[in-house]
Amino acid sequence: MGLVSSFLEFLEKLGGKTIEVTEAPIRRLPKREMSIRDRLELLKQMREQIEKEREAEEERIIEEAIEWREKVIQKPLSERIAEGVLKYFRGPVESLSKSIKGLELDLYRANISMSKEKYVALMLGVGIISGIVGFAFSVAIMLPWDLSILLGVAGFILGFFYMRVYPKMVWRRRVEDVERALPYVLRHMASLLSAGVGIAEAMVSVAKSDYGVISEEFNLIIQDMHKGASFEDALSRFEERMASDNVTKVVKQILRAIKFGGNLADILYKMADEFAFEYRIKLMDYVQKINGISFVYMFMSVVMPTLLIVAILAGSLMSRRLIISISGLAVLMLFAFPALSTIIVIMIKRAEPR
Repeated sequence: MGLVSSFLEFLEKLGGKTIEVTEAPIRRLPKREMSIRDRLELLKQMREQIEKEREAEEERIIEEAIEWREKVIQKPLSERIAEGVLKYFRGPVESLSKSIKGLELDLYRANISMSKEKYVALMLGVGIISGIVGFAFSVAIMLPWDLSILLGVAGFILGFFYMRVYPKMVWRRRVEDVERALPYVLRHMASLLSAGVGIAEAMVSVAKSDYGVISEEFNLIIQDMHKGASFEDALSRFEERMASDNVTKVVKQILRAIKFGGNLADILYKMADEFAFEYRIKLMDYVQKINGISFVYMFMSVVMPTLLIVAILAGSLMSRRLIISISGLAVLMLFAFPALSTIIVIMIKRAEPR
C-alpha cells in the first residue's frame, strides 16, 4: 500500500506541474480583448514608425549621393581623365612611361603631385581630346576628309607633346615667380633676423605670408624638416627644385653664414638690393625690346589680314572667280594668322625679365 500511495502522490505532483506549465502563457495574455479604438491607435503608431524609417532611409540615400557627387566634382578634371585612360590602356601607358626620360624630375620641380604613369595617361587623354576636337572642327568647316584626318592627327600630336613640356613650363614659371619675389622675401627675413628672430622662425614667417610660389616652397622646406630632414638638406632640396642661379646664391650664403658665422641679416639685405637692381636693368631692356615687337604684332594681326582680303577681292574681281577657295581662306584666317600672333605673344612673354 505504501508503494501505491507513493506512486499516486508522484502522479499528482506531475499532473500539477503540467497544468501550471500549460496555463502560464494563458496568464500572460491580456485579460480583456483590445477595442477597435486601441487597434486603430496601434495601426497608426505602426504606420508612423514605417514612415519615419522610410524617410530616414531616403535621407541616407540622398546624403550618400551628395557625398559621392562632391567627391567626383572636387576631383580635378585631369585626375579623372588620367584615371579613365589608365582604366582601358594601362599596359600601353606603362610601356610608354618607361621610354620617357626625365619626366619624374620635371613633375617634382613643377610640384605636380601625380605619378609618372598617371601623368603619361593624362598626356594620352589630352592628345585624344585635342585630336577629336581638331577633326570635328575640320568637319564643321567642311574641309576634305583627308585634310580633316590630318588635322585630327596633328591635334593629337600637339596635345600630347604640349602636356610633355607642360611641367617644364610650370617649373620655369615658378622659378620666375620665386626670383621676382626674392628681394622682398630677403628683406622680410633680414628684418626678422635683425630683431633677434632665428632663421627657422623667419622662414616660417615667410611661409605664412602671401609671397606666392616662394611661400609654397618655404612651406615645403618646413615640411621636410618636420619629416626629419636637416636644415641643410631641406635647403638643398629647395635649390634642386628651383635650379636657379639666384636661388643657389641665396642658399649657399645662408648655409655659409650658419656654418662659419657672420651677420646674415646684412648679407640678405645686400643680396636683396643686388637682385632688385638687376631686375630694374632687365626691365628697362625689356621695355625697349617690346616696342619693336609690338609693331610687328600689330602688323601681323591687323594690317596683314586686311591687306590679304583686299588682294583676294581685287584678284577675284579681275579674274571673275575666287582665286582662293573658301576652305583655304578659312584655314588662313582661323589658323595661320592666329598662329603667327600666338608666336609673337610667346616671344613677348619669353622676353619678359625674371
